Amino acid sequence: MSEKNFRSTSIESASKKSWRLFSSVVAVLLLALPLTVQGATPWYSQGETHVLTLTENGKVWVMGGNEFGQLGNGTFENEEEVTEPVLIKGLDDIIAVLTGGNHSVALKKDGTVWTWGFNRTGQLGNGTTEDSAVPRKVAGLANIKAIAAGGAHVVALKNDGTVWVWGGNSSGQLGTGDSKDYATPKQLTSPQDVVAIAAGTYNTSVLKNDGTVWSWGFNGSGQLGNGSNTKSRTPVQVAGLDNVHAIAAGNHHVAALKHDGTVWSWGNNDTSQLGTMTASYSPLPVQVQGISEVADITAALGHTIAIAKNDTVWAWGETGGGQWGNGVSMTGSAAPVMVAGYNGPVTVAAVVNPSTVLRDGSIMMAQANSDKRAKAYLKQAEVVVTASR
Repeated sequence: MSEKNFRSTSIESASKKSWRLFSSVVAVLLLALPLTVQGATPWYSQGETHVLTLTENGKVWVMGGNEFGQLGNGTFENEEEVTEPVLIKGLDDIIAVLTGGNHSVALKKDGTVWTWGFNRTGQLGNGTTEDSAVPRKVAGLANIKAIAAGGAHVVALKNDGTVWVWGGNSSGQLGTGDSKDYATPKQLTSPQDVVAIAAGTYNTSVLKNDGTVWSWGFNGSGQLGNGSNTKSRTPVQVAGLDNVHAIAAGNHHVAALKHDGTVWSWGNNDTSQLGTMTASYSPLPVQVQGISEVADITAALGHTIAIAKNDTVWAWGETGGGQWGNGVSMTGSAAPVMVAGYNGPVTVAAVVNPSTVLRDGSIMMAQANSDKRAKAYLKQAEVVVTASR
């Protein structure tokens, strides 16, 4: 394997990079419901220094930094950030993409998983801890229907309901019962019959077909939902929660949507992302008040979004500055507020420090503020709009 597109990473360079990124990252929020079109669902995902856009034709576009091969172009050149979306060549028929910290994960239509970028804890799943500057198939993994990415770990869900994990495991986020990193996929013996997965920075949550939610990993803010703040290296059931239809995870909080249309949340609440009208975190699920008849949910960073059955969009928490579409400040709304301007079927939205909202009937997103990186990321999101019209 050539040094050009496959190399080892020093711990020193990784720590320096993380410090720089966490001090400058802009807030990005994504919403998605299934599209009534053939092909991939357009999507946008932001890591610490790079962003990915998936277009309806199954192509992936990237921009940002490249110190760890995040651009997937076969090099580690990083003289300056790439501020124009660039197509990742050779990556076709993609139906889902996600960014972790500085690594990327893509799911192909054929059920295979492809990874590239930073790999210090084995998050690429290729049996090494060497960075990769080109997408490579994760060996021994097939029939995958969903993927989730944490800060340094990856979770994959097979069609048979089994869960497979790899990458960093310092907080037990892999659920393997130990703290050892895994550089190749490992199947979890439990839980089985899983229908949905979600990953926070250092924690993982899954939804079983019986409507119960199970979680493992870091629990300093109660994000496991079991009534404690002690981490667990094996799956534990979220207490008092059943009849769940969907789950979503932010950095350190989790939200669940029940079949009755109510939303429940637990974990960190420092930016009011739980929507509970209190300032304290919750180690147990609490119902979000002031919203009902919800059809879908998503969570990211320090905020949560709900899409109601009447296609209205509701938001709570903080995304780093600016305003929601109705003029409400994004410095932290402790209760759900309806985002104005959404009056049609909601499919995908990219929100980057929003001020105004664009929509074309299927794609809606907010306009960036004056921040240079935010504007560049918005340009990347516009690839989705162009490809989906």
